Amino acid sequence: MINIRDINVYYGDVQVIHNLSMKIEEGKTVALLGSNGAGKTTTLKTISGLLSPKSGEIFYGDKRLDKIPPNMIISHGISHVPEGRRLFPQMTVEENLLMGAFEKSLWGKRKEKLEYVYGIFPRLKERRLQHGGTLSGGEQQMVAIGRALMSTPKILMLDEPSLGLAPKIVESIFELLQNLNKEGITILLVEQNVNVALEISDSAYVMETGKIVLEGNAEDLMDNVYVKQAYLGL
Repeated sequence: MINIRDINVYYGDVQVIHNLSMKIEEGKTVALLGSNGAGKTTTLKTISGLLSPKSGEIFYGDKRLDKIPPNMIISHGISHVPEGRRLFPQMTVEENLLMGAFEKSLWGKRKEKLEYVYGIFPRLKERRLQHGGTLSGGEQQMVAIGRALMSTPKILMLDEPSLGLAPKIVESIFELLQNLNKEGITILLVEQNVNVALEISDSAYVMETGKIVLEGNAEDLMDNVYVKQAYLGL
């Protein structure tokens, strides 16, 4: 579905991604793991068009993504839930959600998609007129995921969805991701909770200093000695 071929990404003169290649297969959940600063967030931003690789290619099927603007990438069915939620704090919950369907091709289905999101997150319907900045961390994460779902994604990319949240909320979010995957949405997950990420994923990549150092079946990586020592504390 997504095929990344030897991309190199820079912030100014500093290279942060080195010859990275990945494949995200349709209908799968893929985890992208690594320590802080490994390049995981940069990888997601590059796929979603917020950053441009200096070299290499990113394909979605036969469409080349690294040559088109972010709004066109969204219209192709790729949504990005950024780290830290990134809501508009002075806008209401419903206004924040509607921003996920702001692209012209999505605008006509916004009411239908709102009801879909409210069905998943009934609490957001209760708080639809409340400002985003006044919500709890878990509620803000619901809005961030709901906003991404407003674009009817085929691929949902999430950057640290459990960050700073209570264990019970984290459990519900990972259960939701599994349900969304069962509905046919492909998931690319960046997550510090490596154990849980591997439990719900089909395959995984491990990054260090901008490079892929391990890849494979999630179950196999959970049993990998290096992963156990570096990321699972075993």
